[in-house]
Amino acid sequence: MRDFRFSMDSLLIILVLYYKKRFDLDYRDPLFSLIVFFLIILITIILTVAFGKLKDLLKQKEIEKLLKDFEYVDIEELKVDKQSINALLMLAKAYEIKGDYEKALKIYLLIEKQTNSPEILKNIAFLYFKAGFLEKAKKIIYKVLKVKPRDKEALKLLIWIDEKLGNYKEIVDVIEIFNELGIDLPKEKANALIKLYLTNGCNLEEFCKDVESFEDIYKKYPFVRREYVSYLFKTNPEKAYDILDVYEDLDIYWNRKDIPDNDKFCNVLAAKKLKKCDKKAPFEIEALKYLPNNLAEIEFEYICTHCKNNFPLYSTRCPNCHELFSQNLIMRLSEKKDIENIEF
Repeated sequence: MRDFRFSMDSLLIILVLYYKKRFDLDYRDPLFSLIVFFLIILITIILTVAFGKLKDLLKQKEIEKLLKDFEYVDIEELKVDKQSINALLMLAKAYEIKGDYEKALKIYLLIEKQTNSPEILKNIAFLYFKAGFLEKAKKIIYKVLKVKPRDKEALKLLIWIDEKLGNYKEIVDVIEIFNELGIDLPKEKANALIKLYLTNGCNLEEFCKDVESFEDIYKKYPFVRREYVSYLFKTNPEKAYDILDVYEDLDIYWNRKDIPDNDKFCNVLAAKKLKKCDKKAPFEIEALKYLPNNLAEIEFEYICTHCKNNFPLYSTRCPNCHELFSQNLIMRLSEKKDIENIEF
């Protein structure tokens, strides 16, 4: 490390002398001082980024080595003490990231026996949730809430579990608990209203007050436009075309044959080679307008504005971070593939 610092100092001196000679600058010249200042900042930034990358790489290799060594250890025979808990937690998290939920769960359960920690119980519940054992996850969360009834993370996980189980009335109960804690969850309220309306109708008097239709939900919570448009295409396509955003909702109606022939959809129809349109459009649509019909096609992806992950399919709730109504459409051009003669 000492040699490395010496070499960097030497490099800095060489650069300073080069610029001094190159621009014929005096040491007392303000421009010379400014060049030296920016060179120091530049080298500092490069070193900081390089050390950060190196540190992450070494940490990842250390975890991989730890996992490899741990394969030969019987988890049940491990002894847990205060010094080893942090290491075991890191190990469990590594297995969780790797997707080996069984080993991660065994470690969490081992730690929980020794600590009786609500935080470890939350980890166990979330692991059960990710693995699809929803009833088990729910039982564990109830244990957490008995000890910490105001735990926001546990309450949110309970909402996610009940949504997958279709227990929408129980979700409303949890939302009311958040209200008592002084926390407003407009997205969760809107989602619960939609789920209730689309199943048996929104029949909870206080919660469903002033909500008699999906349109009422949309007026109250405009961020559910995409869900409302999808619903209208099943019930009233003409109204759906009036409300939708031409490009943000393009994937919903792109393959439909009833796209209105009007100025609003001029570019979309031109991209499908159904008419000509001189209006400016997003790059992908503009390219399709001029490319041969058999050369390229448009594909859709979705990016979560909260966790920045990409997904091939749209979800009202992000599969990764569980944020609601957070996915935005991404359009991509791809080579058109002829699938007519492919055998299965």
